[in-house]
Amino acid sequence: MKKFLILGFVFCFLTFSISCGGNEGGKETENGSDDGNAEASGDETGEKNDEAAVPDEETTVPDNGNEEPDEAEEVTETPDSDETETPGENVSEDPVTEEEIESNFAGTWAQKIIFRSQSSAAVAKNVPSVTMRYLVVEIRKNEKGEFDFFKKGNRICRTDNRTGDNALTFGVVHFNEPFSKLNTVFFHWKPKDIPGQENVPYLEIGKADGGYTFRLNKDYELRGAKMEDPSTEPMVTDKNDPRIFDHDEDGHPAFTVGFNGFANGDMYYVQRLSHIVTGKLVAEGRIEGNIEWWEDQFSHPDTPNKTLSMQKTTVTNTEKTVFQMIKVDDSMDCETLLERADKGEIFDLADPNTDVPHNEYEN
Repeated sequence: MKKFLILGFVFCFLTFSISCGGNEGGKETENGSDDGNAEASGDETGEKNDEAAVPDEETTVPDNGNEEPDEAEEVTETPDSDETETPGENVSEDPVTEEEIESNFAGTWAQKIIFRSQSSAAVAKNVPSVTMRYLVVEIRKNEKGEFDFFKKGNRICRTDNRTGDNALTFGVVHFNEPFSKLNTVFFHWKPKDIPGQENVPYLEIGKADGGYTFRLNKDYELRGAKMEDPSTEPMVTDKNDPRIFDHDEDGHPAFTVGFNGFANGDMYYVQRLSHIVTGKLVAEGRIEGNIEWWEDQFSHPDTPNKTLSMQKTTVTNTEKTVFQMIKVDDSMDCETLLERADKGEIFDLADPNTDVPHNEYEN
């Protein structure tokens, strides 16, 4: 029985994912500086600064497994190349003037993302996970005088997660502290930082069906390892990979997250995310849409609980990965956002993932 419970915990742990959102441009570690002038935290190899960097969070994340998703679940598998998506292909060619963007989009926005994934390991198949991200973002001009998308203060305000749909897979990943390093320390690439995409904008505003379209072209986040170009480099698969380093400076390799379920424990991991955000201005001061999400992850063998040191395969469900942006006052910060969001204010985004229930481990 004990062995059965441990296996159940392992498989639910392996299902966690971290949701995405708009980020500051360029290759960087998010550490509170603006416009990419900060060097990567914990990086002693002279990584390039944000806006000066060439790489970007752009390209398809390699698949870490051969498991097929459950046919009953409509999911989008992690593609094997970055050629599946052409930047800007979903944005109309109708010209949008600077005045229109300034009037309808420029300013500060509160953003909520609900990300749906399911993961498989050697035994556990298609275990669902739902992650929420809260951010304060800005649409404003960059150093080139072009409208761009930024995370205010280079922060993700909070990330919450719930995992599993039955007693053996319920669990919660602990990275939801508002000031945790998970929310401030990671590398980020915009399309312009990827070789060959220097002229591809991150933010694209277009027109369609009498309204405005909103798109963030594919970007990247990376935790626990260093890469020059995440769009082409293979994912870490070995503990001796020299790209791994102590990203959160806690004395352990890679990046540390905790899990609470049938058992408790930390996992040291490397994670690479990429995403494409598409939506529309559905009303004044309100943008809604879906996110295409790719993720792969390596659990370092030095993880204390050896049963957690495993690879996993993750696929995402774009239809159930949604976002909402609400225009707010420029004084909005993370603390105010979280206070109001926890009271049920600001957002009214419906969670399309009610089949993944809230459970006793969330508190």
